[in-house]
Amino acid sequence: MESTSFKQLLGELEQIPVRQRVISSFEQIHNKDRERIRQELERLDNKKSSNVSDAQSRTSYSLNRFFVIPYNHNRVKLMEGGNDYINATHIKLPDNISTTKYIATQGPINHTIGDFWQMVWEQKALTIVMVTKTAEGEYSKCAEYWPSAVGKPFLPRLSSGSTSVVVTLLDSTHLSAVCPSLVERNFVLTHKLYPGKSRTVRQLHFTAWPDRGLPKSPEPLVRLIDAMNLGEQFKEDKDSPIIVHCSAGVGRTGTFILLDAARQYFATHSDYDGDFVADAFKSLREQRMMMVHTLEQFEFCYQAIDYMLNNKA
Repeated sequence: MESTSFKQLLGELEQIPVRQRVISSFEQIHNKDRERIRQELERLDNKKSSNVSDAQSRTSYSLNRFFVIPYNHNRVKLMEGGNDYINATHIKLPDNISTTKYIATQGPINHTIGDFWQMVWEQKALTIVMVTKTAEGEYSKCAEYWPSAVGKPFLPRLSSGSTSVVVTLLDSTHLSAVCPSLVERNFVLTHKLYPGKSRTVRQLHFTAWPDRGLPKSPEPLVRLIDAMNLGEQFKEDKDSPIIVHCSAGVGRTGTFILLDAARQYFATHSDYDGDFVADAFKSLREQRMMMVHTLEQFEFCYQAIDYMLNNKA
């Protein structure tokens, strides 16, 4: 059977509604994932849940925002403090898709703010992408984990005790000319055990993406991705992971990672042999449960990449 290139697939999608084209394959994978998640969360048999047992332990349970939890084999481990657990996952797509390293994580809760910044320091991350509001309606989606006062040192406490990381806000700027609903914050991180050492970390906070929903169009999200890739921190050290989070760290987080990988890939490639979205999606689901959570988000990936290919700057 002759293989279909990604551009050919997108061309067919213009003629055939996206939902009809992808729903059967998506639901097949999605339902398998749901069954796996159900089995993993059962505690009747330790063997069933062994690959998420670290996240289900007594010391880790209260550190999870939702039931979405990382697998043991690729979870991020904290090196300092009494507990090495944080609800965060190392993400690495296949080399033929992307060489960028990511960390997908839940939005911090009040008692894990210190853990989050400890992870940022230990993983040598220079860029944080936040694709959720702190609250939607009556529901908290993410703690406001950053200091609000410029120049005032903030010492977030670890969930397991005292902290060594100090966070200072340098500036906060609305980038409305670049992308609607985008705020850039720059921080300086220092560490009590490493006097004289500091690191500048940038946070890009995108607030126009509702939980379980989609941006109104691909354009603002593509502009966000472009703004991130053009940043000095991104250029400085491409070996550093990009930390991405929404609330649970799977739906919007997974969609962003997939589209960022696509933006980088198609910047240097004219086509992809096969289905880029399906291949990247499968890899993401193997690394963290429920990545690209909904069918609508999966469909949106095709639409956003089509926008990228037809609106290159």
